[in-house]
Amino acid sequence: MSKLAILGGDPVRNTKTNPWPKWPFWDNKEEKALIETLKSGIWSYNGPMEKEFNRMYAEFNGVKHALSAANGTVTLQMALEACCIGLGDEVILPGLTWQATAATILDVNATPVLVDVCEDTWCIDPEKVREAITPRTKAIIPVHLYGSFADMDEIMKIAKEHDLYVIEDCAHKHGGEWKGKKAGSIGDIGSFSFQLSKILTAGEGGALTTNSFSLFERLDALRNCGRRPEPQGSSETDKGEGLYFDEGNFLQSGNYRITEFQAAILIEGLKRLPEQNRLREQNALYLNSLLKDIPGIKPMRRDNRETHEAYYNYSFRYDSKEFRDLPVKKFRAALSEELGIEVAASYTPLNKCSLYVPHTKPARHKLNDKFWENIDPSRFSLPVCDRIHYEESACIHHKVLMGPLSDIDMIAEAISKVWQQAGNL
Repeated sequence: MSKLAILGGDPVRNTKTNPWPKWPFWDNKEEKALIETLKSGIWSYNGPMEKEFNRMYAEFNGVKHALSAANGTVTLQMALEACCIGLGDEVILPGLTWQATAATILDVNATPVLVDVCEDTWCIDPEKVREAITPRTKAIIPVHLYGSFADMDEIMKIAKEHDLYVIEDCAHKHGGEWKGKKAGSIGDIGSFSFQLSKILTAGEGGALTTNSFSLFERLDALRNCGRRPEPQGSSETDKGEGLYFDEGNFLQSGNYRITEFQAAILIEGLKRLPEQNRLREQNALYLNSLLKDIPGIKPMRRDNRETHEAYYNYSFRYDSKEFRDLPVKKFRAALSEELGIEVAASYTPLNKCSLYVPHTKPARHKLNDKFWENIDPSRFSLPVCDRIHYEESACIHHKVLMGPLSDIDMIAEAISKVWQQAGNL
């Protein structure tokens, strides 16, 4: 075995001659759809592409209503507003997630309550949710993180006991299934992101799913300047141009619409998603089988209630003791060099995240002294989140799961190589 690449040796994978599968993926179908949209002259505002994508996405997720929007941040904010959550209310969420999950709670003047996660899935710990509930709690936001599913049986049970809304953050989970139900179809509202790195992408964009017409109507108004849509069947609506009442707002809001160009790309991406998910799942399960035999490497636990997995990233847990006390930062750096792709840490716990700093906006968030104190993220203790981020996590972009099994063998080979030569680092 050659010297480690980080020390000047040859890498396990030379990405100049053997690149990883490309992402985002597109072909002449997207090109054709974009040209057709360009020539149509209908570039936005509830056009035929957007309507078709919404119809397809509702059917794909097994819900009554799907609604596209500008991005996966505003979809969370809209979901909270549709549930009438605001000042004086608390929303429970995991401390290990992208900062927007918490920031949108602040944007509706509610209080984010950070709780710890399960060490083997990195998703919200239901027992910690129970401990955090107060008379002010109005909602739970479980985040399906990387390749894992939050325990939706327990989350829904807790929500029912305490009459709470459940807003699923599905930014990582397009097409994943829990006991045969798609992510985003289990709680009251599902929120999705179509940002560039996501497994369904239009560069930017987002979507909301729900089975409640009353929530859907509010979400649609929040997306479209507060307008209430015309009844179905009018000739203008059938043309796909979109017709909304303007005689006073149904619900005061802004503009969070997407464009027809984004919808055109999403339609083609959604057609490919089931097969891409199948391939990523097959390769991830194979990689799990290889990694479990390497000392110090623990694949993420897959709950047997997950009937279909969706991988935003491939993640696993690292134990430095088995690598001659090699710190996880050095392990990730060495593995990155061997594979020619970044091996990253998990998200930074929100109580220590440089991007989640509510006190940098006193003009917006200092509503009163008590609220100011409550939104200080440093008041929360998140020991499992800390250990995951600072000691154990390794995350690789999902495109490594989109090639042949020989690619997966290389990942395992690279990890074994670092294990065997950890003493040299």
